[in-house]
Amino acid sequence: MKRLCTHKNLECSSQPGHESRRGIFIVVAVLCFTALAAFVSFAVDLGFINFTRTRMQNAVDAAALAAAQEITYAVQHAGPNVSDVAAYAQDEAGDMAAYVAELNGVYVDANVDVEFGRRSYNDSTEQFEFEWGVTPANAIRVTARRDNDDASAPDGKLPLFFAGIFGHSHAKILVRAVAYVDSRDIVVVHDFSRSMNFDSYYNYEAASRLTRSQVRENLLTAWSDLDLNIPNFPNDGAYLTQTSTDSGVTTTVKFKYDDAEVTTDGELSEVKLEYTDGSTSTFTNVSGTTANVDGSKNIYKVTVKTSVSSAGSDGGSGSGSGSGPPVTVSGSGVDVTFSGDRKSYSVSSTKQLVYVDSYFTNGSYQYHDINPYGYSASFNESNAVDYVWIYYRYYSSGRWRYKWEQYDAPPAGSGGSSGGGGSTSVITQTFFDTDNNVKAAFGMNSYSWPYPYGSWNGYIDHVRTYAEFRDNDNDPANTDYRERFGGATLMNYLLLYFSSHYECPDLWKTRHYPFHAIKEGHLLLCNFLQDLGFDDEVGMVSYDTNHRIEVALNESDPDIPWVDISSDPITSDYESVRRLMLYKQASHYSNATNMGGGLKDAIALLDANKRSGAQTTIILMTDGNTNTIDGGENTSLPGDWDWDALFDYDGDGTRDYFVNGAQQRYVLRLAKEAVDKGYTIHTMAVGIDADRDLMEAIAWLANGHFINIPGGSSVEDMEDEVRDAFNRIAAFVPPARLTNDPGGN
Repeated sequence: MKRLCTHKNLECSSQPGHESRRGIFIVVAVLCFTALAAFVSFAVDLGFINFTRTRMQNAVDAAALAAAQEITYAVQHAGPNVSDVAAYAQDEAGDMAAYVAELNGVYVDANVDVEFGRRSYNDSTEQFEFEWGVTPANAIRVTARRDNDDASAPDGKLPLFFAGIFGHSHAKILVRAVAYVDSRDIVVVHDFSRSMNFDSYYNYEAASRLTRSQVRENLLTAWSDLDLNIPNFPNDGAYLTQTSTDSGVTTTVKFKYDDAEVTTDGELSEVKLEYTDGSTSTFTNVSGTTANVDGSKNIYKVTVKTSVSSAGSDGGSGSGSGSGPPVTVSGSGVDVTFSGDRKSYSVSSTKQLVYVDSYFTNGSYQYHDINPYGYSASFNESNAVDYVWIYYRYYSSGRWRYKWEQYDAPPAGSGGSSGGGGSTSVITQTFFDTDNNVKAAFGMNSYSWPYPYGSWNGYIDHVRTYAEFRDNDNDPANTDYRERFGGATLMNYLLLYFSSHYECPDLWKTRHYPFHAIKEGHLLLCNFLQDLGFDDEVGMVSYDTNHRIEVALNESDPDIPWVDISSDPITSDYESVRRLMLYKQASHYSNATNMGGGLKDAIALLDANKRSGAQTTIILMTDGNTNTIDGGENTSLPGDWDWDALFDYDGDGTRDYFVNGAQQRYVLRLAKEAVDKGYTIHTMAVGIDADRDLMEAIAWLANGHFINIPGGSSVEDMEDEVRDAFNRIAAFVPPARLTNDPGGN
C-alpha cells in the first residue's frame, strides 16, 4: 500500500520497491569488502615477498662480494707451497659465500648455489664478458632461492599470509649476485745492468756480503751451466805444472804464483826463483826430493839443481876439499862440465853457441865469442868459476830464436873424494811459466776461443794479474785463484769483461746472480698469472744504459726460439713473455742503470695497450742506483710538488723522504705521472746496493707495495726471497667488485 505525505497534514504513505533496493546494497557491500580484503591480502603478501626478496638480494650481494674478496685473500695468502692456487681459492670462496649468507639469515648451498666463472676480455667486441662453469675463475655468482616444495626446508617456498584464500599459499623467490676480481694489465720493468752478475765473480761488492767460498760455488755453478768441454781444462782450476827429465833425473815444478812446489828423484841442492820483474831469490837450504819454496812475487822461472852421485872403485861417494872430480851441470839441452878446481870447463849443446861468459868467485868476469857458432867449446880460466852465462840460438817456427841461460858451478872440491874415484853430477833444470806452456798444459792450443770477444791470451793475463783472485782471508776452501787455470777463473773473466750478449752470447745459459734469481721470479710470475686464470695480461720492459720494450726474440742460435709479440705487447701469451726473459743475461745490452728510461717505457706501453676496465700495474725492480738518464730529459719536478704531502709516511705532516739527485727526481716525476693516470707501481729492491729509499718512495707515491730483498748469506737465500716477492706481487690482485647478473649458463 502506498503512503502519501501532504504539505498540510504531513501525513506519509508507504511506496512499494524500497526493500528490494536495500538488498542490492548489501550484496554490493559484500562484494566490495571481499575485493578490498583480496587487495589488502595481496598487498600484504606482495610487500612481504618484496621485503624477503630485498633481504635475500642484500644477503647474496654481501655473500658474492665476500666470496670474491676471499678469492683475493686466498690468492695472497696461499703461499708458494700451495700447488693449485686457483682451486684452493675457489674452495675458500664457496665456503665464505655460504657463511656470509647464513649470517644474513639466508640459506645458500655452497655446492649448488655458488658458481664460478671467468671474466675475460673479448678482443672482437673490446668488452669484458663472463663465462660460467670454467676454471680457473675470477668471478663468482651466488644464488639464493626459496623454491623447495618442502616449506620446512631452509630453501622452502615462502609462506604467504592471505594468498592461501585464493589457492596460493606459498611463493617462489630466486635472487642472484655476481662479483668479480678485476683483470690486470701488468708491465714488469727489469734491471739489466752489469751489477746484476756481481754475486757470481770475485769483486769488492760481492766481498762485502758473501764469503769467498760462496763466490767460488757461484762461479762453479755458472761454469757447469756453460758446458764447455775443453780438454785438460779443470773445473776448479789448477796450477801450471812442468816436468823435465835430464841425465836420468826427473823433476817437476808447480807454479803457484809466488810459491813453487818442487819434486825430483835426485837430491835437491838449490832452487832459484826468478820473478816477472827480473829479480831473483835463491834457496840453498833445500834437500831431499821435495821442496815447497815460498817466494815473494809472481814467479816466471824456476831453476832447480840436483846432485846425482856415482860410487868410486872403493864403493864410497866420498867428499873432499880442494881439487875433486869433474862435475857436470845440465840444462835445456846444454851440458857444462866443470873441472875439479872449477878453473876450466867444457860446454856441449844441442843448440848453437853464440856467447859463453865466465863469472868468477872473485867478482871478475870473462866474455867469450863463439865464432863461428858451434855446438861445443872449452875454456881454461885463471880463476875459479862461480857461474856461466850461455847465449845460444835455435831454429823454430821458421825463424831463429835466441836465449840466455845461467849454469852455476858447484863449490870447488865437492862431488867426490881423492881416494875413492867417485863423482857427483849436478843437474840444472830450468822451468818457465810462459803463456805457451799454459796453453799446452790446459788444452787451449787445441780449442779455439769460442766467443766473439776475449781471447786465451787475455784470459791467461787475467789469471796472472787480477787482484781480487788473492785470498786475503786464508779461506780453508783454497779460494786463492792467482795462477789457477780452469773453469772458475774463465767464468770470472767472462762475467767481468764480456758479460753482454754481443760479447759472450752463451751467458744466458748460466746461473749468475742476482740476475738468475730475478729471472726465476719472472718465470714464477708468468706461471702464477697463468694458473690463477684472472685474465691478467703482462708485458716486459728492460733497462740498462738504454731501455726498450721487449717484444721479440730473433737469434741465430738454434737453441733460442723465435718470439714476436709486437702486435700485442701486453699479452696473455705467458709462454712468450717467459721466453723474453729466459734467454737474457745480466748486461745483455749494456752496463749502466737508467731506471727512469725503463719506467718511461712502461708508462708508454700501458698508455698504448691497456684494456678498458683492466687494472693497470707496473712492477719496477733494481739491484742498484739509477746512474744515467736519456739526453734532453727534464729532471725538474712540477711547480706544485709538495714533499710533505706526497711522502708523509707516518701522518705527522712532515716528509719522510727527500732527494736532491737529478736522476732520482726524474724517476719520481715519472712515477707521479703514472699515478695521475691511475697506474699502480709495486717496487722491489734486491741486494744491499739497491736504492731502497727511492724504491720505497716510488711505491708509496704510486699506491703500491715496496718489497725489500737485502740478500741473504747465499744465492739460495736470495732465490727464495725473490721467488716469494714475485709470488706476493702477483697475488696483489685488485679488490672485488659487484656487478649486475650478466646472465649466461
